[in-house]
Amino acid sequence: MRPLILIADDNADNRAIMAAILTAAGFRVAEAADGAAAVAEAGRRKPDLVLLDLSMPVLDGYGAARAIRSDPGTAGTPILAWTAFALAGDDAKARAAGCDGYISKPCLPADVLRRIGETLLARRRDHARVD
Repeated sequence: MRPLILIADDNADNRAIMAAILTAAGFRVAEAADGAAAVAEAGRRKPDLVLLDLSMPVLDGYGAARAIRSDPGTAGTPILAWTAFALAGDDAKARAAGCDGYISKPCLPADVLRRIGETLLARRRDHARVD
């Protein structure tokens, strides 16, 4: 089955563009418009990866990442922060909240697909070691 990517971003245009890119690349896509919805959708759908904006209403991406990590059903789900915040230290803050990587907006689709592929491959390797 094709991997499922959860796109969590409060900007509908960003979600639509990324969904089109990911779908064309062969991924299945789910979407959430705020951090609380991202946590709920992650728990319900069990995505293979979450692409998570850090600045969202209701619950920001940092809180959403912590909540996803605290749920045993989603704790191992790879999370890539996907944000317009590109200040020094933001990468470290995202990782401290539980993100596996950090992608700055704007970004080239090829770069996002490469990072997603690398993250999913690393996740498969980690599972192979545990099994």
